[in-house]
Amino acid sequence: MKPLLVVEGLSKRYGRQSLFQNVSLELARGDVLVVTGANGSGKSTFLRCLVGLETPDRGTITFDGDPSTFWGFSAIDQAVYANLTVAEHLEFTADCRGTEANVRFWLERIGLAAFADRPAGLLSTGMRARLKLALAAQAGPQILALDEPGAALDADGIALIDDLVREQAERGACILATNDPAERRYGNLELAIGA
Repeated sequence: MKPLLVVEGLSKRYGRQSLFQNVSLELARGDVLVVTGANGSGKSTFLRCLVGLETPDRGTITFDGDPSTFWGFSAIDQAVYANLTVAEHLEFTADCRGTEANVRFWLERIGLAAFADRPAGLLSTGMRARLKLALAAQAGPQILALDEPGAALDADGIALIDDLVREQAERGACILATNDPAERRYGNLELAIGA
């Protein structure tokens, strides 16, 4: 079976500091890769290189698909538009990606139906984390990349991640960057950055 993602010799530096060097891997349908490492080791940068938000210094990233719908990405430091409501975020993101918004479904799914008309700037940190998860998964991507997905989430939010990762492994593959030892349970593959 052809892999969904092939990474060969990926390297990234900031000045004299090397974050990661010569990382190579393949992800197939059903794989869940857990990326671990200390704070500042480059886990988030690695994900950002994969999804095209940063440029690696060396190496290649190969996948077969439209980048706008191939990847779903959610990160702890990812911004949302303060003045857009929760529902407007779902509509806007779907429009940008050319997919169905399914606003009602996602509002119920992430537990924010009662906050559909609330501007994102007035959401709690945990509510914003839920919204970012929905925006990442909404288009049914081939690979879902999650940076510190459980940060700021309560027990129901963690259950949501459990469901999203399981469903994603059935549809494609998933990559999680985490410092939470409990989140290592998701993976059948593990990559230690900075080790």
